[in-house]
Amino acid sequence: MIVQSQVFWHTLDVLARERGFTPSALARAAGLDATALNPSRRVGANGAMRWPSLPTLLRVLEVLQVPLAVFARSVAGERLNPAAPAEGAGLLRTLAYSMLQQTGVFDQNGLPCGPVWVQEASPGQWWGEPDAYVVRVDTDGMEPVVRDGGAVVVVPSLPLREGDRVLMHGPGREPVMGLMLDVQDGPAVCSFRGGEVHVPPAREGEAWLHRIVMMTV
Repeated sequence: MIVQSQVFWHTLDVLARERGFTPSALARAAGLDATALNPSRRVGANGAMRWPSLPTLLRVLEVLQVPLAVFARSVAGERLNPAAPAEGAGLLRTLAYSMLQQTGVFDQNGLPCGPVWVQEASPGQWWGEPDAYVVRVDTDGMEPVVRDGGAVVVVPSLPLREGDRVLMHGPGREPVMGLMLDVQDGPAVCSFRGGEVHVPPAREGEAWLHRIVMMTV
C-alpha cells in the first residue's frame, strides 16, 4: 500500500493529541523549531504536502514514546491493541511546585524520594522513563508560559541541550523553570518567571537540572 502524506501527518497528529501535545509543543519537546510541525510548514511552494525527514520523525517518535514499527502500522491503518500495563504502570510520582524546596523530597542524586510524593496518572506515556516525575504548578508567576493548575513532566535521565525546558532545584533553593542557555562560561537557565538568568552552583549536589518533556494545562 502506498501511504499518502496526508494520512502520515494525520496519524502523527492523532498520536500527539493522545499524549497531550500540540504540533508546536511536540516540536519543542523534540528539540526542533517550534513551527517545524505546524500545518503551514507541511505544504510546499507547489501546494503538495511535504514529508518530514527521517531524523525529524525519529526525534518526534522518541518524544511520543512510539516505536517506528508501531507508527508504521498505525499509518497503515492497523488498530493497535497494546498489552495491559503492569501493576503501577501509567503512574508517576507527583508533587506541587511550591513543595519542591522542602527538605527530604529529593535524594542525594536529586531524584524524588519520601512519602510526600503521590502517585497520579501520567500525562502521556512517560511512566516508562526512569525516575520521571510530575510537578503540579500551583502559582501564576510563570504565566503565560506555564499555567497555574497545569503540570509538567520531568525526566532526569534525558541529556540536556541548549533550548530545552528545564527544572532547576536543590536543597533549600527556590525551584526555577525555564529555558536552558548555553553560555560561554557554562550552562544557565532563563526563568519563565520574568526572564531572570540563573546560573547553577558550581558545587555538585547543590542543585540539579532536569529536562522538562511535557507541559499540560
